[in-house]
Amino acid sequence: MTEVNRPYGTLRQIFPERDVFAVTDDEALGAEAAGFGLKYVPLDDASGLPDGARVVLFLQHHMISKPIRMRFRRQAVLVVPVASFDGAPAAAAYTLRMTLLTDYLRAASTAAYWIDKLREGVEKVVFGPPRADDADPDATRLVCSFGPTLRVDAWPNASIGTGQWVSIGSCCELSITKQPSDSGCDVFSMDGVALASGVLVACDPRVIAAGERRVLEARRLRAEMSDLGTIRLSMKDNMLTSVTAGGEDFTQRLREVTNPDHGLQALELGIGTNLAVLPEVDWRINSQLNEGAGVMHIGFGEGITGAHMDFVISESDHHFLH
Repeated sequence: MTEVNRPYGTLRQIFPERDVFAVTDDEALGAEAAGFGLKYVPLDDASGLPDGARVVLFLQHHMISKPIRMRFRRQAVLVVPVASFDGAPAAAAYTLRMTLLTDYLRAASTAAYWIDKLREGVEKVVFGPPRADDADPDATRLVCSFGPTLRVDAWPNASIGTGQWVSIGSCCELSITKQPSDSGCDVFSMDGVALASGVLVACDPRVIAAGERRVLEARRLRAEMSDLGTIRLSMKDNMLTSVTAGGEDFTQRLREVTNPDHGLQALELGIGTNLAVLPEVDWRINSQLNEGAGVMHIGFGEGITGAHMDFVISESDHHFLH
């Protein structure tokens, strides 16, 4: 296990000057952050932060909201939405440690590399061998086609300035998303087979009551699948046709927890940029910091009417096709 450099771990890459404050809604997590050299401030006392303060905001019990965001208008904030994934103490402590081990410089460079490739007009990227004839039937080979209306969320900068609010997810992945109503290949489409090392469950702050019930069931499903090792996903025309692990078929259960109205179409193609932490990943833990540690992930569900579930492919080469 890699030791976290004290003080601040790798946060000095994005906050090179001044003290770094850990603002959180959990006293135990705040004490743990203080053990790594961060200055702990309870969320309820955040109004006393000085202008220009460098802040890592760990929300273990609260979802992101406009009132919380408005408290930090004059600070530089890296926000870690722990509660959107798993607010249990062990998961929160793990997320804190992974935040302090993230190589933000390398992640920003990787995000910039992918953005440049997409701007060049890449039509497809293949994860796995470029030729289907060379594919191993028991390995990942996924062809991702890009449409004309890409929506990309990433933070390709290893710095956060005063007045900026940046999610840890934007630092650790390049996320290409589509809405359930988007048609065909307007944004992206996937075909092939992917072997996932991990699966995550998240919910959106706007989640409705029916969505909350599905999220609870999705967490049970995630725990079952995580105990079975490698997860195999088969995609056709951006629709998941099957998902299996340990010889069990979980396709129908995944459809139910992500909202069957969406029909298991992939709504997110995520490119991992936080690859440096992969040796530290514990796939048993439902943490956002695992999401960007693999080369790519496939997301189903929007997190509002049902769970958002990400399947993370930890290792694969990739090839661009024009």
